[in-house]
Amino acid sequence: MTCPKCGAEQEEAPECGRCGILIAKHKAQTVAPDSQPQAERTKEPRGATSSLLGRVFRILPWIFLTITVGLVALVLRPALPLPVQTDPQVAVHLAEKKRYLEFFMRASQPYTLALNEAELNQLIQENLAPALARRSRGDGVLSPPGRDAAQREIHSALRDVQVNLLGNQLRAYNLFVLYGKEISLQLDGTLETYGGHLRLKPSAGMLGSLPIPKSMLVRVFHRLFNAPENRAKFQLPPQIESVRVENSTLIMSTR
Repeated sequence: MTCPKCGAEQEEAPECGRCGILIAKHKAQTVAPDSQPQAERTKEPRGATSSLLGRVFRILPWIFLTITVGLVALVLRPALPLPVQTDPQVAVHLAEKKRYLEFFMRASQPYTLALNEAELNQLIQENLAPALARRSRGDGVLSPPGRDAAQREIHSALRDVQVNLLGNQLRAYNLFVLYGKEISLQLDGTLETYGGHLRLKPSAGMLGSLPIPKSMLVRVFHRLFNAPENRAKFQLPPQIESVRVENSTLIMSTR
């Protein structure tokens, strides 16, 4: 055999005849250091993965907090009001069309009322003015009876409504106050008359500056219009046959 330490060739024995080392012990000491790094190399990736996951889970709450703050900031940032058409004689034109509408309705004769964008917004402002006047006098918004205390504390009030007529669709901008903060809601859609009720088929929307997914809008409006307590709110007067938007004009037809 050959001594693993001094290299002396000799007959096989438990120890070297020249340097006197124990052959088995010397081999064990030389093999152990080689096997130890291999075990450490096997364990290191697990430790590194565990450390990385720990860091990721520590960062996740801050990521969610940042996303939440960003969404709230978008909701609380009202979108810009719509640029609506104006006409210095809009009040005169609207009053004349309303007189024609009342005349034909009293006579039970069919009539088609056509309002352009300026006239429609003037009509909306005329109907919104009494509510704004009551609010300026400090009249509160009362909650319906039967609501719990938390719901009665909600104070919401409509501040402004503006409408754009875009081809066969409309875009409605609503500004209201919720818990002292101004929030805007913008909706795009098509007006439909279904079973004597007025409906809006939404195509897009924004709450503040945050876009609302179309699928969510469709579900919300489906529940809104089909709720039994809301059917009376969207029911048209018996004399009105249909309301629609055509060629950027609101068309209302009577029976």
